[in-house]
Amino acid sequence: MDSKELAVRLVRVGLDAHRRGQDYAIANTDTEVRGAGNAAVAATLEILGQHGIVTDVQPWIDETGIGFAYKTARLPDMYAGDNGVAQWVVASLGPSRSDTARAVAELRRDCEMVVTNRTYAEDLLASLGELDACFEHDCYIACLALSGKILEIALKQLLMDHQIQFDDGWMIGRLLRVVRENSIPRYLDPSLHQISEIINRSRIPAVHAVERVPVPSREQAAMVINAVIETVRRTVIAS
Repeated sequence: MDSKELAVRLVRVGLDAHRRGQDYAIANTDTEVRGAGNAAVAATLEILGQHGIVTDVQPWIDETGIGFAYKTARLPDMYAGDNGVAQWVVASLGPSRSDTARAVAELRRDCEMVVTNRTYAEDLLASLGELDACFEHDCYIACLALSGKILEIALKQLLMDHQIQFDDGWMIGRLLRVVRENSIPRYLDPSLHQISEIINRSRIPAVHAVERVPVPSREQAAMVINAVIETVRRTVIAS
């Protein structure tokens, strides 16, 4: 467990304590936190304290051994799911975020301003939020699957903008072919066909388990995500 994952776990412990009406969260109540060791927990609590997320950290001794108790000065939405808590922590810690994750988060904010009343708005915004969290937590198979979903939304929006009919079940390759056949006057990255092949090689076996496919690397996921970001900006944002 790295420091970012440990920070997320500690915030979840704090959220659970808050839900139970407790003033202090006890770090060692979480087995994964306890397994990280007191040195790592102390260092992570210090980082969370610097960002105003926790306060009043104190030594704590109980049946699990020596550990720490702390108050949560700030908490995410109490009804946020696991991804929501992780996104909130990563955003709060700010500087540790990767360039790719920051680009996804920025795209989501830009999309929020232009897709409010569109039929796909909720799905697009939720998918971008999950893509951000998945990349930051090294879930690269999930990144490619979400990238494929977001790319399909962007291409369908492009077809809708030009009043071109399509079947909602069409996938990326078919959508790209229809865009080319109709000579839509909108620049799209020529590498999107290769990007779609990378997505499909990871996406389809992940669902159907029909063949063995290598897990995507961080660099490969980043390449796909950045191509998708550019496409969304040229379709959804610019439409």
